Amino acid sequence: MNRSISSLVACTVVSLVAVAAYPTEAKAQVVYYPPAEYVASYTPYYWNGHPHYFYRNHWYYRDHGAWRGYDHEPGFLWDHRGEWGGHYHHWR
Repeated sequence: MNRSISSLVACTVVSLVAVAAYPTEAKAQVVYYPPAEYVASYTPYYWNGHPHYFYRNHWYYRDHGAWRGYDHEPGFLWDHRGEWGGHYHHWR
């Protein structure tokens, strides 16, 4: 009987140590919006009444003072993706 109690205590302690050692920090995808220098130096594509900027492989636009993006890239912007490399910029 003593041996089974000590085994139970040992298993409980090992389980608690494993749970305590597991990192509980939440990790989310970091989204980087275009900096002001980037926006000032690139010519945007206008679509749906908003200027769009291709930054870090995603399209972004300003809507009422906040940056917005797309979960799925619209076809119109996909067609212009290849042309973006030729745009002249001043801030680099």
